[in-house]
Amino acid sequence: MAAAAVLAVAGGGSAPAYADTDFSPQPPDPTYVLNQIMEIFGGTARDVTQPGMLDYFVKAGIMTAAGNWTQAFEDLAKPETYNSPDAPQRLAVAAQKIFDTLAHVEPLGIGFPPHPDYLPDWNHDGKFGIDDTAGQLLPGFESDTVLDGDYEKPDFMDAKFRYPCLNPDGSVWYETLSGTCAPGNSGAEFKLGDVHKFRIINSRGISMAAMLWMPYGAADSDKKYPVAVGAPGAAEAMNHIAMYAESAARNGFMTVTFGQSGQPDSSGNALDMVLPVLSVPDCFAPGSCRDVQDAVRWVFNQPITPVVDLGNELNNILMVPRAGRQNPAYQPAGANISNPWIDKMDLDWVNLFGQSVGAVGTSNYLNWQVKGYGIDGKPLPRVASASVMSGYTALATDVPLQMQTADLDIPGLSGYGFTNFYQPFFNATDGPYGTMDRFHNILATGTNAALQTIVYESGSHGDSINWVGIPRNVKSPALSVKYSMDWFDCYGRPDKSDAACDALAKPTDGMSRAFASEYAPEGAAGPDLCLRIPDRASIGQILRPEWFLDALNGHPRYSCTPQS
Repeated sequence: MAAAAVLAVAGGGSAPAYADTDFSPQPPDPTYVLNQIMEIFGGTARDVTQPGMLDYFVKAGIMTAAGNWTQAFEDLAKPETYNSPDAPQRLAVAAQKIFDTLAHVEPLGIGFPPHPDYLPDWNHDGKFGIDDTAGQLLPGFESDTVLDGDYEKPDFMDAKFRYPCLNPDGSVWYETLSGTCAPGNSGAEFKLGDVHKFRIINSRGISMAAMLWMPYGAADSDKKYPVAVGAPGAAEAMNHIAMYAESAARNGFMTVTFGQSGQPDSSGNALDMVLPVLSVPDCFAPGSCRDVQDAVRWVFNQPITPVVDLGNELNNILMVPRAGRQNPAYQPAGANISNPWIDKMDLDWVNLFGQSVGAVGTSNYLNWQVKGYGIDGKPLPRVASASVMSGYTALATDVPLQMQTADLDIPGLSGYGFTNFYQPFFNATDGPYGTMDRFHNILATGTNAALQTIVYESGSHGDSINWVGIPRNVKSPALSVKYSMDWFDCYGRPDKSDAACDALAKPTDGMSRAFASEYAPEGAAGPDLCLRIPDRASIGQILRPEWFLDALNGHPRYSCTPQS
C-alpha cells in the first residue's frame, strides 16, 4: 500500500511526511523515558485540540448510549409483545435484550462513540464525520453516529464511505478520484466505497452484527477479490477497527468485520464472551474464539453447526442459558443468510485481522488450522495469513503471522501471559515482552511460515483502536495500518506485491527504540532480522529490570540479526 505520506494532494500541497529518520543506534539518552509520557498522550492532545472533535465526542457519546438504551427497551413499547399468541416468548426475548444491554462487554451499553474519521454516511445526506452533526445541540437518532450501530432500520443498512489515507501526524485524509489523497474538507472529489450491514448467527444461536466493506468499483465488477475478516477488541464496535477495514478495502480486499457475542451492536453479553471457562483450549475468551471460526465459515458459506440445544435451554447451563436463540442454518431452514457476495470473493486468499480479544480469537484460529479442524471437530476453512494487534493466545501457525504491540501495551509477562511455561488457565499475552516471547515460541516450533513483530514507540493498547481521546502515539495508527496492509499485500493475495514484501524488512519512524521489531521471512528456516536496533530505555522495560538498566547504560538487549 502506498503510504499517504508520499502522495501529492490534488489542488496543491503535500500530505504530512514521514520524518527523514536516521535509524542507526544513537548514544543513550536518560531523558527519553520522560519523553515517552508526553508521546503516549500525544493522540489525546491532538483529539482535544482538533476543531469540533471534543464537542463531537461528548455529544455523540451521549446519543450513542441513548440509542443503545432505546433499542434495549423498544420491544416493551410494542403491543404485539403482550397481545400475540407467543407473548410469553416475546416478553422473555425483550427481557433478554435488556439484560444483554446492562451486561454488555461495554458496561450498561455506554462506550466510545464511532470515530468520525471513519464514519460512513449512513443517513445518505452526503456529509461525513463531524460535518454530519456540526452545529446540532445533540445528534439525532438518524445521525450517522447513532445509525452506525442500529441494525433495526432497513433504510439505513447500506452506506458510502471514504477510503482513508492515514498520516504520521495523526491526521486522516482520503483518496480522491485521481488517486491522490486530500483532507476531507478540501473540496476534492473522493472515491466512495460501499458498506453493507448484515447479521451472522453463530454456533450458539446468538446474532452477531457484521459489515461488508467493498473495494472501489467492486459493486459493478465481475472480478474476484482477496478477502480480509476482522474482529474488534473488548467493548469495541466495528468502527473502532475501521482504519484496518477501510484500508483493506482501499487496498482491494473484500472486507468483513463482525462483533463477537456481547460486543457493541451484537446480541449476547459479557458472559457469552468468557464462559464456559476452559471450554476452548488455549483461549481465555472462548466466545471470541468460537465466533471467529463461525464468521469465517459464514464467509465460505460452510455450515455453522449449533453447539447448544436450540430447543431446551436447560441443556445449555454451561453455555449461559438465554432466550431467543436462533438456528444458525442457512435460510430457509435457519436464520442465517447465505453470503451474497461470495461470487466476488477469492476464497483461496482469505486473511484475518483482529485487535485485543479479537486478536486472541484470530490467533487461536491459526492454532486450530494447524490441527486440521475447528473447535467443534468439523473441517475449518483455510486462511492465507493474519495480522493481529495487541493480543495473542498460545499457538502454532503454518501461515504468515504478523503480531503488533506497543512499548506500553498491556504487559504480558511472557509468551504464556503470567508464566514462562505452558499452562491452560490464562495463556493469552500482550505487550513487548509477551509478544517477543510468543514470537520466539512460535519459531521454536520449527514453522516455515513468515513471522513478524511490530512494536510502536511510546504507544499503548489504544494505538490500534479508533477511540477518540485514547492515549496513543500519534504516529502509531499510520504505522500500524502500513505494516498490516504490506503484510496482506505480500502474503495475502494472488498478485503479490514485491514492493510490499521489501517494505516489511524496513523500519519506519514511530517504531520502538526500546524493543526490537523482528522479521523472520522464512520462519525458523531463515534469519530473524531486526527492523530497528534498540538504543533507548523504556518505562515498559521495568518488568525485567536488567533490560532497563542495560538500556540506560547503552547496552540494550535484542536477539535478532541486524541488517547491513
